[in-house]
Amino acid sequence: MSPSADKLIDSFAAMVKGRGVPIRAEDNASRLRALQERVPKRIPQSFESLLSRYSFPTFDVFGISLFGWDSDSTAILDEASAPKNSLSEVLIPAGYVQIGRPATGHFDAICFDLNHHAQNREYRVVQADHEEILCNRRVRVTEELWPSFAKLVESALSSDDPLVHYEMPVE
Repeated sequence: MSPSADKLIDSFAAMVKGRGVPIRAEDNASRLRALQERVPKRIPQSFESLLSRYSFPTFDVFGISLFGWDSDSTAILDEASAPKNSLSEVLIPAGYVQIGRPATGHFDAICFDLNHHAQNREYRVVQADHEEILCNRRVRVTEELWPSFAKLVESALSSDDPLVHYEMPVE
């Protein structure tokens, strides 16, 4: 991991924590290895830095509801396993890794597009139509949301309102 990616992610973690997300530093190297074994290419360097060093519940940033990454929330690992009849059963072989959903509650997949060459593996973040996947077993990208996860993080850090939202689960 690069020191600049780590510094960027440390700033991001501090910012979301300051906005109420219970993110915490944690060594997740073994869980990250398990994830990397399930996807066709290594995930973006910035996202790898986040997952390897922090645990967090699902939270929203700039309209994306990022899947949680901690011992109680295995959504990223579950999706990377491409379970039968899941979006990822089609997404993973097509070169897309789902990391969340739209914060609106819509069911489309927010993914890294591993199909395009990217410096430092900073693949673009796209939205894929869930109905096209479920009905026709094809990936149709409806839009590019960010040129990379690093750009999303940089924009969140420079914004007065990065739309960070976290809801504590009801027990």
